[in-house]
Formats: sequence, structure tokens, C-alpha cells
Amino acid sequence: MIELRDEPSDEAAARLLFEQYMALVRERVGDENFVPGERIFATEDAFAAADAAWLVAYADGVAVGCGGLRTLSPGVGEIKRMFVATQARGNGLGRRLLRALEARAVAVGHARVRLLTTPVLAEACALYAAEGYVEIARVEQAGNPVELWLEKALA
Repeated sequence: MIELRDEPSDEAAARLLFEQYMALVRERVGDENFVPGERIFATEDAFAAADAAWLVAYADGVAVGCGGLRTLSPGVGEIKRMFVATQARGNGLGRRLLRALEARAVAVGHARVRLLTTPVLAEACALYAAEGYVEIARVEQAGNPVELWLEKALA
């Protein structure tokens, strides 16, 4: 059974999932020294505001996914740290987390949501495309993974 829970982003489950996420990113970008920056991944306190959210997905009591929402500007939310552990992929959990975060965005008055990803996270890119996200910016810098800014209008 999958359960989504509102939890503080600085609790043990969130930190463990973030460590797993960073291990995946380091593997995919081929840089074991990759350091996550606030601009890309945000900080734990970014999800503590009244108009923010942090969700952790549990499968039979084990934390297997997470994601957060914060406000970028009036009417625009940003989804950050979306991650599903390897053992929980392929069963729609990422889609469920994404839709739950979008619902939170609508509830706090956002008309659009944005997120930052990279083509090295091919599964995430495929999910976002299938869910209606479109590329609004691409950042290419030598020695860094390509950054894709995606956006979706919310109903």
C-alpha cells in the first residue's frame, strides 16, 4: 500500500531519500564529487513556509519517494527534489507524487508550476512530458549537465 504523508523536509526519511537522489545524480552525471546547490535542489527550509509542501511516499511503511513545492513568485510554484527510489519505480508513484504537488500548488493559488531537471534523468523527463510540462529554458554550461526548465499551466 502506498501512502503520501506531509512531513517536515528535515526529518530522517527525507534526508535518506535525498542521499539516494544525490547518489543517482552523481552516477548519472559521472561526477562523484557533484555538490548539490540551493539553486538546483533548494534547502530543507524551502519547504517550511505556509504556502509550501513536503510529501514523503511510503510503501508498506518504507519511505520510497518524496517531493516538495515552494513559491517562486506570486502565482508560480516550483517543484523540487522529486525522487522515487529505484525499488519503487514503474508503478505510477512518481505520477502520483507529481499530481499531489500540483494539487497543493492549486490550493495555494498558483496558476503555473515550474521545475528544473536534466536529460540525464531520462525517466523524470519522460514523466514530466507525459504530464504536460513544456520546456521554457535550457541552460548549457561546459562541464555541467544540461539544465531544463519545464513549466505547466494548472487548471
